[in-house]
Amino acid sequence: MPYIVAIRYVPGGPRVTGEWDDEPTADRKFRAWVGLYGASGPTVITLVEQTPDGRERLIKQWPEPPA
Repeated sequence: MPYIVAIRYVPGGPRVTGEWDDEPTADRKFRAWVGLYGASGPTVITLVEQTPDGRERLIKQWPEPPA
C-alpha cells in the first residue's frame, strides 16, 4: 500500500504530495518536510497510508492534531 506525505500551507487549501511504497522511506520524508517547512505559518504536514479501498489512514501529523 502506498504511503503519502502531504503538506498544506493553509487550512483546507491544496496540498503538495509525495508517494512512497514503504513506510520507512515515507517517514524519513515526513521528518525532512517538517524540518524544511514546519516553521512557516499554519502549515500542516501529514503521513498517511492509502488503504486498498482508496481511503487514507492517518499515521502522523505535524503539528499533532488536537486531542
